[in-house]
Amino acid sequence: MPGARQNSPEAPPVATTGALRVAILYAGFSGLWILLSDRGVEALTLQPATMTLLSILKGWVFVAVTAALLFVTVKRLVASVASREAKLQTLIHAIPDLVWLKSPEGIYLGCNRAFERMCGVREAELLGLTDHDLFSQEQADFFQQNDLEAIAAGTTRDSEEWVTQVETGHRIQLEVLKTPIHDASGTLIGVLGIGRDITEHRRLVAERIRLEARLSQAEKMEVVGRFAGGVAHDYNNMLTVILANADLALEKLDAVQSGRKHLQEIQRAARHSTDLTQQLLAFARQQPVAPRLVDLNEAVTGLLEVLGRLVGPDIHVVWIPGPDLWRVQVDPTQLDQVLTNLLVNARDAMGGPGRLDVATSNRTLLEADCADLADLVPGDHVCLSVTDSGCGMAPEVVARIFEPFFTTKAPGKGTGLGLAMVHSAVRQNHGAIRVESELGRGTCFKIFLPRALA
Repeated sequence: MPGARQNSPEAPPVATTGALRVAILYAGFSGLWILLSDRGVEALTLQPATMTLLSILKGWVFVAVTAALLFVTVKRLVASVASREAKLQTLIHAIPDLVWLKSPEGIYLGCNRAFERMCGVREAELLGLTDHDLFSQEQADFFQQNDLEAIAAGTTRDSEEWVTQVETGHRIQLEVLKTPIHDASGTLIGVLGIGRDITEHRRLVAERIRLEARLSQAEKMEVVGRFAGGVAHDYNNMLTVILANADLALEKLDAVQSGRKHLQEIQRAARHSTDLTQQLLAFARQQPVAPRLVDLNEAVTGLLEVLGRLVGPDIHVVWIPGPDLWRVQVDPTQLDQVLTNLLVNARDAMGGPGRLDVATSNRTLLEADCADLADLVPGDHVCLSVTDSGCGMAPEVVARIFEPFFTTKAPGKGTGLGLAMVHSAVRQNHGAIRVESELGRGTCFKIFLPRALA
Protein backbone atom coordinates (compact mmCIF):
# COMPACT_ATOMS: atom_id res chain seq x y z
CA MET A 1 0.00 0.00 0.00
CA PRO A 2 1.25 3.58 -0.62
CA GLY A 3 2.79 5.46 2.30
CA ALA A 4 1.54 8.67 3.82
CA ARG A 5 1.01 11.60 1.52
CA GLN A 6 1.23 15.35 2.21
CA ASN A 7 -1.57 17.69 1.22
CA SER A 8 -0.73 21.43 1.65
CA PRO A 9 -0.67 21.29 5.49
CA GLU A 10 -2.38 24.03 7.46
CA ALA A 11 -2.30 24.46 11.27
CA PRO A 12 -5.79 24.00 12.79
CA PRO A 13 -6.74 27.34 14.42
CA VAL A 14 -9.25 25.89 16.90
CA ALA A 15 -6.69 23.94 18.96
CA THR A 16 -4.22 26.86 19.04
CA THR A 17 -6.89 29.35 20.10
CA GLY A 18 -8.16 27.09 22.86
CA ALA A 19 -4.68 26.47 24.27
CA LEU A 20 -3.86 30.20 24.11
CA ARG A 21 -7.00 31.09 26.10
CA VAL A 22 -6.08 28.64 28.86
CA ALA A 23 -2.49 29.97 28.99
CA ILE A 24 -3.63 33.61 29.18
CA LEU A 25 -6.18 32.78 31.86
CA TYR A 26 -3.56 30.94 33.93
CA ALA A 27 -0.89 33.69 33.47
CA GLY A 28 -3.37 36.46 34.37
CA PHE A 29 -4.65 34.66 37.45
CA SER A 30 -1.07 33.82 38.60
CA GLY A 31 0.22 37.37 38.17
CA LEU A 32 -2.81 38.87 39.92
CA TRP A 33 -2.53 36.36 42.77
CA ILE A 34 1.20 37.04 43.32
CA LEU A 35 0.70 40.81 43.29
CA LEU A 36 -2.31 40.92 45.59
CA SER A 37 -1.16 38.16 47.94
CA ASP A 38 2.25 39.80 48.53
CA ARG A 39 0.56 43.11 49.28
CA GLY A 40 -1.85 41.37 51.62
CA VAL A 41 0.95 39.68 53.58
CA GLU A 42 2.79 42.97 54.01
CA ALA A 43 -0.39 44.63 55.20
CA LEU A 44 -1.02 41.91 57.82
CA THR A 45 2.42 41.74 59.44
CA LEU A 46 6.03 42.76 59.11
CA GLN A 47 7.47 40.00 61.27
CA PRO A 48 9.73 37.70 59.17
CA ALA A 49 8.56 34.46 60.76
CA THR A 50 4.90 35.31 60.30
CA MET A 51 5.46 36.52 56.75
CA THR A 52 7.23 33.23 55.92
CA LEU A 53 4.32 31.24 57.33
CA LEU A 54 1.76 33.34 55.42
CA SER A 55 3.82 33.01 52.19
CA ILE A 56 3.80 29.21 52.55
CA LEU A 57 0.05 29.27 53.22
CA LYS A 58 -0.73 31.49 50.23
CA GLY A 59 1.39 29.16 48.04
CA TRP A 60 -0.75 26.19 49.05
CA VAL A 61 -3.92 28.20 48.53
CA PHE A 62 -2.64 29.12 45.06
CA VAL A 63 -1.97 25.47 44.25
CA ALA A 64 -5.43 24.45 45.49
CA VAL A 65 -7.25 27.19 43.59
CA THR A 66 -5.32 26.64 40.35
CA ALA A 67 -5.80 22.87 40.67
CA ALA A 68 -9.54 23.40 41.13
CA LEU A 69 -9.70 25.77 38.14
CA LEU A 70 -7.62 23.37 36.04
CA PHE A 71 -9.88 20.46 37.06
CA VAL A 72 -13.04 22.35 36.11
CA THR A 73 -11.55 23.54 32.80
CA VAL A 74 -10.18 20.14 31.78
CA LYS A 75 -13.41 18.41 32.86
CA ARG A 76 -15.47 20.74 30.68
CA LEU A 77 -13.11 20.20 27.74
CA VAL A 78 -13.12 16.41 28.16
CA ALA A 79 -16.91 16.35 28.60
CA SER A 80 -17.34 18.45 25.48
CA VAL A 81 -15.05 16.16 23.46
CA ALA A 82 -16.73 13.04 24.89
CA SER A 83 -20.17 14.44 24.09
CA ARG A 84 -19.19 15.21 20.51
CA GLU A 85 -17.60 11.75 20.21
CA ALA A 86 -20.75 10.06 21.58
CA LYS A 87 -22.99 12.01 19.19
CA LEU A 88 -20.72 11.15 16.28
CA GLN A 89 -20.70 7.45 17.22
CA THR A 90 -24.50 7.45 17.63
CA LEU A 91 -24.90 9.12 14.25
CA ILE A 92 -22.52 6.71 12.50
CA HIS A 93 -24.12 3.62 14.07
CA ALA A 94 -27.63 4.88 13.23
CA ILE A 95 -26.80 5.16 9.53
CA PRO A 96 -28.44 2.23 7.70
CA ASP A 97 -25.68 2.23 5.10
CA LEU A 98 -22.42 0.37 5.72
CA VAL A 99 -19.64 2.67 7.03
CA TRP A 100 -16.03 1.62 7.63
CA LEU A 101 -12.56 3.15 7.90
CA LYS A 102 -9.31 1.48 6.87
CA SER A 103 -5.71 2.58 7.21
CA PRO A 104 -3.61 3.27 4.08
CA GLU A 105 -2.27 -0.27 4.52
CA GLY A 106 -5.79 -1.74 4.39
CA ILE A 107 -6.20 -2.42 8.13
CA TYR A 108 -9.66 -1.81 9.56
CA LEU A 109 -9.80 1.08 12.04
CA GLY A 110 -13.54 1.15 12.70
CA CYS A 111 -17.04 0.47 11.36
CA ASN A 112 -20.73 0.92 12.18
CA ARG A 113 -23.44 -1.56 13.18
CA ALA A 114 -24.58 -2.19 9.62
CA PHE A 115 -21.08 -3.26 8.64
CA GLU A 116 -20.90 -5.50 11.73
CA ARG A 117 -24.11 -7.25 10.68
CA MET A 118 -22.89 -7.69 7.12
CA CYS A 119 -19.55 -9.24 8.18
CA GLY A 120 -20.79 -10.98 11.30
CA VAL A 121 -17.92 -9.42 13.30
CA ARG A 122 -18.10 -6.89 16.13
CA GLU A 123 -16.12 -3.66 15.74
CA ALA A 124 -13.74 -4.64 18.57
CA GLU A 125 -12.97 -7.91 16.78
CA LEU A 126 -12.65 -6.16 13.40
CA LEU A 127 -9.91 -3.76 14.46
CA GLY A 128 -6.55 -4.85 13.07
CA LEU A 129 -8.03 -7.18 10.43
CA THR A 130 -7.78 -6.77 6.65
CA ASP A 131 -10.07 -7.68 3.75
CA HIS A 132 -8.20 -10.98 3.34
CA ASP A 133 -9.29 -11.96 6.88
CA LEU A 134 -12.97 -11.42 6.03
CA PHE A 135 -13.47 -12.18 2.34
CA SER A 136 -12.24 -14.51 -0.39
CA GLN A 137 -8.90 -13.85 -2.08
CA GLU A 138 -10.51 -12.58 -5.28
CA GLN A 139 -12.98 -10.31 -3.48
CA ALA A 140 -10.36 -8.96 -1.06
CA ASP A 141 -8.01 -8.11 -3.94
CA PHE A 142 -10.88 -6.31 -5.68
CA PHE A 143 -11.69 -4.24 -2.58
CA GLN A 144 -8.05 -3.30 -2.02
CA GLN A 145 -7.67 -2.31 -5.68
CA ASN A 146 -10.62 0.08 -5.28
CA ASP A 147 -8.94 1.53 -2.17
CA LEU A 148 -5.74 2.11 -4.12
CA GLU A 149 -7.62 3.84 -6.92
CA ALA A 150 -9.37 6.18 -4.45
CA ILE A 151 -6.03 7.02 -2.80
CA ALA A 152 -4.35 7.63 -6.16
CA ALA A 153 -7.22 9.84 -7.32
CA GLY A 154 -7.20 11.83 -4.07
CA THR A 155 -10.97 12.18 -4.25
CA THR A 156 -14.16 10.16 -3.80
CA ARG A 157 -14.49 7.17 -6.12
CA ASP A 158 -17.69 5.18 -6.65
CA SER A 159 -18.04 1.54 -7.63
CA GLU A 160 -20.42 -1.39 -7.36
CA GLU A 161 -19.48 -4.43 -5.31
CA TRP A 162 -21.21 -7.76 -4.60
CA VAL A 163 -20.87 -9.15 -1.07
CA THR A 164 -22.44 -12.02 0.86
CA GLN A 165 -24.22 -11.21 4.12
CA VAL A 166 -23.00 -13.45 6.93
CA GLU A 167 -26.32 -13.26 8.84
CA THR A 168 -28.56 -14.32 5.92
CA GLY A 169 -26.15 -15.80 3.40
CA HIS A 170 -27.73 -13.62 0.67
CA ARG A 171 -25.61 -11.89 -1.93
CA ILE A 172 -26.30 -8.17 -2.12
CA GLN A 173 -25.14 -5.47 -4.50
CA LEU A 174 -23.56 -2.42 -2.90
CA GLU A 175 -23.05 1.03 -4.34
CA VAL A 176 -19.78 2.03 -2.66
CA LEU A 177 -18.19 5.46 -2.17
CA LYS A 178 -14.54 5.46 -1.06
CA THR A 179 -12.84 8.68 0.10
CA PRO A 180 -9.22 9.17 1.19
CA ILE A 181 -9.09 10.82 4.66
CA HIS A 182 -6.30 13.23 5.71
CA ASP A 183 -5.49 14.70 9.11
CA ALA A 184 -5.06 18.40 9.85
CA SER A 185 -1.49 18.38 8.53
CA GLY A 186 -2.56 16.77 5.26
CA THR A 187 -1.17 13.30 6.04
CA LEU A 188 -3.19 10.39 4.66
CA ILE A 189 -4.62 8.47 7.61
CA GLY A 190 -7.04 6.11 5.89
CA VAL A 191 -9.85 5.40 3.43
CA LEU A 192 -13.47 5.96 4.42
CA GLY A 193 -15.97 3.61 2.80
CA ILE A 194 -19.76 3.98 2.59
CA GLY A 195 -21.81 1.17 1.03
CA ARG A 196 -25.52 1.25 0.20
CA ASP A 197 -27.53 -1.89 -0.56
CA ILE A 198 -29.05 -1.31 -4.01
CA THR A 199 -30.14 -4.90 -4.68
CA GLU A 200 -33.84 -4.22 -4.19
CA HIS A 201 -33.59 -0.89 -6.01
CA ARG A 202 -32.03 -2.55 -9.03
CA ARG A 203 -34.66 -5.29 -8.95
CA LEU A 204 -37.47 -2.72 -8.85
CA VAL A 205 -35.92 -0.73 -11.70
CA ALA A 206 -35.60 -3.90 -13.80
CA GLU A 207 -39.19 -4.86 -12.91
CA ARG A 208 -40.45 -1.40 -13.90
CA ILE A 209 -38.61 -1.55 -17.22
CA ARG A 210 -40.00 -5.03 -17.86
CA LEU A 211 -43.56 -3.98 -17.04
CA GLU A 212 -43.25 -0.86 -19.18
CA ALA A 213 -42.08 -3.03 -22.06
CA ARG A 214 -44.99 -5.42 -21.48
CA LEU A 215 -47.46 -2.54 -21.38
CA SER A 216 -46.02 -1.08 -24.57
CA GLN A 217 -46.23 -4.50 -26.24
CA ALA A 218 -49.82 -5.00 -25.05
CA GLU A 219 -50.87 -1.58 -26.33
CA LYS A 220 -49.19 -2.25 -29.65
CA MET A 221 -50.85 -5.66 -29.93
CA GLU A 222 -54.25 -4.14 -29.15
CA VAL A 223 -53.86 -1.47 -31.83
CA VAL A 224 -52.60 -3.97 -34.39
CA GLY A 225 -55.41 -6.37 -33.46
CA ARG A 226 -58.10 -3.76 -34.03
CA PHE A 227 -56.54 -2.70 -37.28
CA ALA A 228 -56.13 -6.30 -38.44
CA GLY A 229 -59.74 -7.10 -37.57
CA GLY A 230 -61.08 -4.14 -39.54
CA VAL A 231 -58.91 -4.89 -42.55
CA ALA A 232 -59.79 -8.59 -42.42
CA HIS A 233 -63.53 -7.91 -42.46
CA ASP A 234 -63.29 -5.58 -45.47
CA TYR A 235 -60.84 -7.90 -47.22
CA ASN A 236 -63.09 -10.90 -46.58
CA ASN A 237 -66.03 -9.10 -48.18
CA MET A 238 -63.97 -8.42 -51.32
CA LEU A 239 -62.78 -12.03 -51.42
CA THR A 240 -66.40 -13.19 -51.27
CA VAL A 241 -67.13 -11.12 -54.37
CA ILE A 242 -64.01 -12.43 -56.14
CA LEU A 243 -64.84 -16.07 -55.38
CA ALA A 244 -68.51 -15.67 -56.37
CA ASN A 245 -67.62 -14.13 -59.73
CA ALA A 246 -64.90 -16.75 -60.35
CA ASP A 247 -67.45 -19.52 -59.67
CA LEU A 248 -69.95 -17.93 -62.04
CA ALA A 249 -67.32 -17.54 -64.76
CA LEU A 250 -66.22 -21.17 -64.39
CA GLU A 251 -69.80 -22.39 -64.79
CA LYS A 252 -70.01 -20.62 -68.18
CA LEU A 253 -66.75 -22.07 -69.50
CA ASP A 254 -66.26 -25.53 -70.93
CA ALA A 255 -63.73 -27.84 -69.31
CA VAL A 256 -61.35 -27.48 -72.30
CA GLN A 257 -61.39 -23.73 -72.69
CA SER A 258 -58.04 -22.02 -72.04
CA GLY A 259 -59.40 -19.34 -69.74
CA ARG A 260 -60.62 -21.92 -67.23
CA LYS A 261 -57.11 -22.58 -65.92
CA HIS A 262 -56.60 -18.90 -65.08
CA LEU A 263 -59.94 -18.71 -63.25
CA GLN A 264 -59.00 -21.76 -61.17
CA GLU A 265 -55.75 -20.04 -60.17
CA ILE A 266 -57.81 -17.02 -59.12
CA GLN A 267 -59.99 -19.32 -57.02
CA ARG A 268 -57.00 -20.94 -55.35
CA ALA A 269 -55.39 -17.60 -54.52
CA ALA A 270 -58.69 -16.23 -53.18
CA ARG A 271 -59.24 -19.29 -50.95
CA HIS A 272 -55.67 -18.97 -49.63
CA SER A 273 -56.37 -15.32 -48.90
CA THR A 274 -59.56 -16.37 -47.11
CA ASP A 275 -57.47 -18.55 -44.80
CA LEU A 276 -55.27 -15.54 -44.13
CA THR A 277 -58.25 -13.40 -43.20
CA GLN A 278 -59.42 -16.10 -40.78
CA GLN A 279 -56.02 -15.88 -39.07
CA LEU A 280 -56.36 -12.12 -38.89
CA LEU A 281 -59.84 -12.38 -37.42
CA ALA A 282 -58.69 -14.99 -34.87
CA PHE A 283 -55.80 -12.74 -33.88
CA ALA A 284 -58.08 -9.71 -33.52
CA ARG A 285 -60.69 -11.53 -31.40
CA GLN A 286 -60.56 -10.28 -27.78
CA GLN A 287 -62.53 -12.96 -25.88
CA PRO A 288 -62.63 -16.78 -26.01
CA VAL A 289 -65.51 -18.09 -28.07
CA ALA A 290 -66.61 -20.94 -25.78
CA PRO A 291 -64.32 -21.80 -22.87
CA ARG A 292 -65.07 -25.03 -21.02
CA LEU A 293 -63.42 -27.55 -18.72
CA VAL A 294 -60.82 -29.50 -20.67
CA ASP A 295 -58.46 -32.35 -19.87
CA LEU A 296 -55.37 -31.47 -21.93
CA ASN A 297 -54.28 -35.12 -22.08
CA GLU A 298 -57.57 -36.09 -23.74
CA ALA A 299 -57.56 -33.03 -26.00
CA VAL A 300 -54.00 -33.61 -27.27
CA THR A 301 -54.53 -37.38 -27.65
CA GLY A 302 -57.51 -36.68 -29.90
CA LEU A 303 -55.36 -34.42 -32.11
CA LEU A 304 -52.28 -36.66 -32.37
CA GLU A 305 -53.29 -38.34 -35.62
CA VAL A 306 -54.10 -35.05 -37.32
CA LEU A 307 -50.94 -33.40 -35.98
CA GLY A 308 -48.83 -36.34 -37.14
CA ARG A 309 -50.10 -35.93 -40.68
CA LEU A 310 -49.56 -32.18 -40.43
CA VAL A 311 -45.83 -32.39 -39.61
CA GLY A 312 -45.13 -35.25 -42.05
CA PRO A 313 -43.52 -38.69 -41.78
CA ASP A 314 -39.95 -37.39 -41.36
CA ILE A 315 -40.68 -35.88 -37.96
CA HIS A 316 -41.10 -38.19 -34.97
CA VAL A 317 -43.80 -36.84 -32.64
CA VAL A 318 -43.37 -38.02 -29.04
CA TRP A 319 -46.39 -37.61 -26.78
CA ILE A 320 -45.57 -37.41 -23.02
CA PRO A 321 -48.82 -37.01 -21.03
CA GLY A 322 -48.51 -35.96 -17.39
CA PRO A 323 -50.10 -38.19 -14.72
CA ASP A 324 -53.22 -37.07 -12.80
CA LEU A 325 -53.39 -33.89 -14.85
CA TRP A 326 -55.50 -31.02 -13.52
CA ARG A 327 -58.26 -29.70 -15.73
CA VAL A 328 -58.22 -26.21 -17.23
CA GLN A 329 -60.81 -23.74 -18.52
CA VAL A 330 -60.00 -23.18 -22.19
CA ASP A 331 -61.65 -22.75 -25.57
CA PRO A 332 -61.12 -26.10 -27.39
CA THR A 333 -61.12 -24.42 -30.81
CA GLN A 334 -58.42 -22.02 -29.79
CA LEU A 335 -56.47 -24.88 -28.20
CA ASP A 336 -56.53 -26.68 -31.55
CA GLN A 337 -55.32 -23.53 -33.31
CA VAL A 338 -52.51 -23.05 -30.77
CA LEU A 339 -51.24 -26.62 -31.12
CA THR A 340 -51.51 -26.52 -34.90
CA ASN A 341 -49.54 -23.29 -35.19
CA LEU A 342 -46.85 -24.46 -32.75
CA LEU A 343 -46.35 -27.76 -34.58
CA VAL A 344 -46.25 -26.10 -38.00
CA ASN A 345 -43.73 -23.59 -36.68
CA ALA A 346 -41.62 -26.44 -35.23
CA ARG A 347 -41.81 -28.38 -38.50
CA ASP A 348 -40.59 -25.38 -40.46
CA ALA A 349 -37.79 -24.76 -37.93
CA MET A 350 -36.49 -28.33 -38.33
CA GLY A 351 -36.72 -28.21 -42.12
CA GLY A 352 -36.41 -32.00 -42.39
CA PRO A 353 -36.18 -35.07 -40.17
CA GLY A 354 -36.30 -34.41 -36.45
CA ARG A 355 -38.04 -35.02 -33.16
CA LEU A 356 -40.99 -33.15 -31.70
CA ASP A 357 -41.93 -33.64 -28.03
CA VAL A 358 -45.41 -32.69 -26.83
CA ALA A 359 -45.79 -32.95 -23.04
CA THR A 360 -48.14 -31.95 -20.22
CA SER A 361 -47.51 -31.63 -16.50
CA ASN A 362 -48.90 -30.10 -13.31
CA ARG A 363 -46.92 -27.12 -12.05
CA THR A 364 -47.26 -25.06 -8.87
CA LEU A 365 -45.59 -21.76 -9.62
CA LEU A 366 -43.95 -19.49 -7.05
CA GLU A 367 -43.33 -15.75 -7.39
CA ALA A 368 -39.78 -16.40 -8.61
CA ASP A 369 -41.15 -18.60 -11.43
CA CYS A 370 -43.39 -15.74 -12.61
CA ALA A 371 -40.74 -13.01 -12.51
CA ASP A 372 -40.09 -12.94 -16.27
CA LEU A 373 -43.74 -13.05 -17.41
CA ALA A 374 -46.17 -10.28 -16.50
CA ASP A 375 -49.18 -12.46 -17.49
CA LEU A 376 -48.16 -15.28 -15.15
CA VAL A 377 -49.36 -15.37 -11.52
CA PRO A 378 -48.27 -17.74 -8.73
CA GLY A 379 -50.45 -20.79 -8.13
CA ASP A 380 -51.44 -24.12 -9.68
CA HIS A 381 -51.08 -24.38 -13.46
CA VAL A 382 -51.06 -27.00 -16.17
CA CYS A 383 -48.05 -26.77 -18.49
CA LEU A 384 -48.33 -27.76 -22.15
CA SER A 385 -44.90 -27.82 -23.82
CA VAL A 386 -43.86 -28.27 -27.44
CA THR A 387 -40.13 -28.92 -27.93
CA ASP A 388 -38.43 -29.31 -31.30
CA SER A 389 -34.93 -30.34 -32.38
CA GLY A 390 -34.68 -27.50 -34.89
CA CYS A 391 -32.12 -24.77 -35.45
CA GLY A 392 -33.16 -22.64 -32.47
CA MET A 393 -33.36 -18.84 -32.33
CA ALA A 394 -31.06 -16.00 -31.35
CA PRO A 395 -32.09 -13.87 -28.32
CA GLU A 396 -33.00 -10.89 -30.52
CA VAL A 397 -35.38 -13.13 -32.51
CA VAL A 398 -36.95 -14.59 -29.35
CA ALA A 399 -37.64 -11.03 -28.14
CA ARG A 400 -39.79 -10.35 -31.23
CA ILE A 401 -41.23 -13.81 -31.91
CA PHE A 402 -44.82 -12.88 -30.96
CA GLU A 403 -44.93 -9.57 -32.84
CA PRO A 404 -47.62 -9.52 -35.55
CA PHE A 405 -46.21 -9.92 -39.07
CA PHE A 406 -42.69 -10.65 -37.77
CA THR A 407 -41.21 -13.69 -39.49
CA THR A 408 -37.78 -15.11 -40.28
CA LYS A 409 -39.10 -17.13 -43.20
CA ALA A 410 -38.44 -16.28 -46.81
CA PRO A 411 -40.90 -13.94 -48.60
CA GLY A 412 -44.07 -15.78 -49.47
CA LYS A 413 -43.37 -18.58 -46.97
CA GLY A 414 -45.05 -17.09 -43.90
CA THR A 415 -47.36 -14.31 -42.81
CA GLY A 416 -45.90 -13.73 -39.33
CA LEU A 417 -49.34 -14.18 -37.75
CA GLY A 418 -49.13 -17.77 -36.51
CA LEU A 419 -47.25 -17.17 -33.26
CA ALA A 420 -48.97 -13.81 -32.75
CA MET A 421 -52.27 -15.67 -32.83
CA VAL A 422 -50.88 -18.28 -30.40
CA HIS A 423 -49.88 -15.53 -27.97
CA SER A 424 -53.26 -13.80 -28.31
CA ALA A 425 -55.20 -17.05 -27.79
CA VAL A 426 -53.18 -18.03 -24.72
CA ARG A 427 -53.74 -14.62 -23.14
CA GLN A 428 -57.47 -14.74 -23.91
CA ASN A 429 -57.60 -17.97 -21.90
CA HIS A 430 -55.83 -16.28 -18.95
CA GLY A 431 -52.61 -18.17 -19.60
CA ALA A 432 -49.02 -17.26 -20.38
CA ILE A 433 -46.44 -18.57 -22.81
CA ARG A 434 -42.68 -18.82 -22.31
CA VAL A 435 -40.08 -19.44 -25.02
CA GLU A 436 -36.74 -21.15 -24.34
CA SER A 437 -34.44 -21.31 -27.34
CA GLU A 438 -30.77 -21.41 -28.22
CA LEU A 439 -29.09 -21.45 -31.60
CA GLY A 440 -28.34 -25.02 -32.65
CA ARG A 441 -30.27 -26.56 -29.73
CA GLY A 442 -33.91 -26.24 -30.70
CA THR A 443 -36.83 -24.39 -29.16
CA CYS A 444 -39.33 -25.11 -26.39
CA PHE A 445 -42.68 -23.34 -26.09
CA LYS A 446 -44.29 -23.71 -22.64
CA ILE A 447 -47.91 -22.73 -22.19
CA PHE A 448 -49.15 -22.26 -18.62
CA LEU A 449 -52.93 -22.41 -18.10
CA PRO A 450 -54.47 -21.83 -14.64
CA ARG A 451 -55.91 -24.87 -12.91
CA ALA A 452 -59.70 -24.91 -13.04
CA LEU A 453 -61.23 -24.98 -9.56
CA ALA A 454 -64.58 -26.42 -10.67
